[in-house]
Amino acid sequence: MTDDPIDRIIAALDKFEPSDYDADNLARVVEIFTGFRSIRQRARGMPAIFSLLERFPDGEFGSPGPLVEEFEAIPDYLPLLRDSLRRRPTHLTVWMVNRLLNTKLSNDHREAWLSELRAAFEHPLASEPTRKLAEEFLDHQRSISDA
Repeated sequence: MTDDPIDRIIAALDKFEPSDYDADNLARVVEIFTGFRSIRQRARGMPAIFSLLERFPDGEFGSPGPLVEEFEAIPDYLPLLRDSLRRRPTHLTVWMVNRLLNTKLSNDHREAWLSELRAAFEHPLASEPTRKLAEEFLDHQRSISDA
């Protein structure tokens, strides 16, 4: 095993298997990410985080929880979020898009992310709970744009 902290985190994420208890899963994820922000090369861990979400698309990892907090602390995570959504939308990635849409965006960026959310809703690999959440967020975004 390597002494590089980011390699240890990536390995832990790659072998992570959720238990039947959401609180246990969240505690284990929090433990994995202890000290993550102090790692200079932490952006290297982003693909492993998205991979975890894609393997367990309806997993309970907090809202926002440590995964979202770590994503948002790393500059330029949005292309990785978009790519993950296109591979396999998950509860948390759809939630992240809605969170992004609730911020101030240019009209072009807003429309691009709404398009990603619509595509997630229609994606063949989206689970029913993920599809339902995407639909709720699309309705929410329509309601605030109509206001």
